[in-house]
Amino acid sequence: MKYIGKKVMWQPIVGDITYTHSQSSASETWTVTHNLHRKPSVTIVDSSDNIIHANIVYNSENKLTITFNGATSGKAYLN
Repeated sequence: MKYIGKKVMWQPIVGDITYTHSQSSASETWTVTHNLHRKPSVTIVDSSDNIIHANIVYNSENKLTITFNGATSGKAYLN
């Protein structure tokens, strides 16, 4: 895809473009296998839907690890 003479996308996204990870048991570390074939942006919410901050490490284009200061449950929205 080109935009004003520059290539902005090397290849189209095929398949799922978002993933939601649900963590029902509280843990200091969440390992998320998402199979999005890229390093997605991540928004994390606790069980009360409050946005929370954590350390995110991209292990590969299909897996990431989220680490918190204390045991946490909730959801991670990837897109």
